[in-house]
Amino acid sequence: MKTYRVVFLVLGITVSVSFAQEKRYDTNSVIITRVLTKDLFELNNVPYMEPLVTSINATSNSRFFNQAFVPKKVSKPYFRFGVHGMTGFVRDDQLLYTPQLPTEKKPVDVGKYVSFHIGAGGSFVVDRLDTVGLATSIVKRLLQIGLDSGKVSMPSQAATIFGSKKDTVTLNREFLANQLKTNPEFAVLFNLLPKSTQDLLTSAVLKMPDQLQIPPGQNIRRIYAMVPQLEIGSLYGTEMMVRYIPPIELDTSIGEFSFYGIAFKHSISQYFEDPKFDCAIQIGYQGTSLTNVVGVTESKLESHANFFNANIHASKRFDKICDLYTGFNYERVVINSSFSYILSRQVQITLGLLEGKDGSVPDPANGYPGDNVVQTSSAEYINDNYKWTIGAAKQIGPIAIFLDYSVSKFNILSGGLEYRF
Repeated sequence: MKTYRVVFLVLGITVSVSFAQEKRYDTNSVIITRVLTKDLFELNNVPYMEPLVTSINATSNSRFFNQAFVPKKVSKPYFRFGVHGMTGFVRDDQLLYTPQLPTEKKPVDVGKYVSFHIGAGGSFVVDRLDTVGLATSIVKRLLQIGLDSGKVSMPSQAATIFGSKKDTVTLNREFLANQLKTNPEFAVLFNLLPKSTQDLLTSAVLKMPDQLQIPPGQNIRRIYAMVPQLEIGSLYGTEMMVRYIPPIELDTSIGEFSFYGIAFKHSISQYFEDPKFDCAIQIGYQGTSLTNVVGVTESKLESHANFFNANIHASKRFDKICDLYTGFNYERVVINSSFSYILSRQVQITLGLLEGKDGSVPDPANGYPGDNVVQTSSAEYINDNYKWTIGAAKQIGPIAIFLDYSVSKFNILSGGLEYRF
């Protein structure tokens, strides 16, 4: 019992030092809120952003073929330059996800944050104290108790960046502060403290924001991309394809996107006499980059993806009508995303870091410094995908027009024009 008392006393002394400075905000509340915001972000940023990152990459990773014929030998190289457009369709199950709140499922293990020994005369000497870690764990434990009792509310579903809902987490500060005094898990120790220390601890909880906003959806139902592409052939029945897009802003909700790719296609049907249709295999690599600013924290997203694509496809020419083609693709994508962010403007106002009015900006001279601590988070996403494509192409002199549809986790309609020279 004495151990816990020392911990709370030292915590109270630490808090009182920060309060001794004339500030419009509570330093401990700000630090705890930053930790909670970071944990909340890291628990939810992958399911929130993943549909966009994977969908824009899947959309750009299409349109690798529109025919399987590759001549075995040519007298001089030929070139096909095309402009390819893609439309990806957002599925209903990509609109929502189940958000999570950072909590402690079990009572706080105080020993993780403080250690001490008994000194001369039986006094307690603190050897190590992680004040922020201890206070944050206590708040997380209080949040779990609040969720279990229904006093802290968390939406069962929230919008991904594709969705349209706006949701918040209601912390119920008064309930959390009252738990320090009345819940047996905390009350026995809390009530041993001097009233001044109790008030300081209670204040740290009460001055936290009453709500944490979950990033709202941007109501996106389709993804569009356009790709310039050059094909060069042929050598021993092999073609090379290259594609490139410099950084361009696709949409204010999607951000700035760029990519490059290369692929090699080799004819299989050349090894058979008088084949009934043309068949080829193709392998490709593509790298992409996506940057954006999203959410109420104005999180800066940087995402880089590497694609490996292998497919086998076939085509059949019907003279004076069109070519029909189909193919089966295997794709692997490795996406590395990093985020940098600060507290949202509304949370800064609630904490007292900004003055409570529209358009308020940091004003350190008058006690409103704003949030100048940039936090960072990162995530890696690896996914395997199988895709079936079917389409048709029409040759009109040196120009080919084509349209196809791909079925996979993310369905894509694509088409375009090619000029052969």
